Amino acid sequence: MQIMFRVWLINLLLGGGDRMVLVFVTLIVYGSKTFSQVPVSLQPAVRAELLTMGLDENGVPIVTP
Repeated sequence: MQIMFRVWLINLLLGGGDRMVLVFVTLIVYGSKTFSQVPVSLQPAVRAELLTMGLDENGVPIVTP
């Protein structure tokens, strides 16, 4: 139940998009998967969504000085 809420929330925040990309973004953010576990074909889109959220490929906030 909780994972579905998380997927829904990220879907809402990102304004739609490819569902598999959102699933992998969610799994990375919550530490269930790593970026290297994302299928190569989805990696560019997942990376872009993470960057849009201010996160690096590990789901860690990007801190700028």
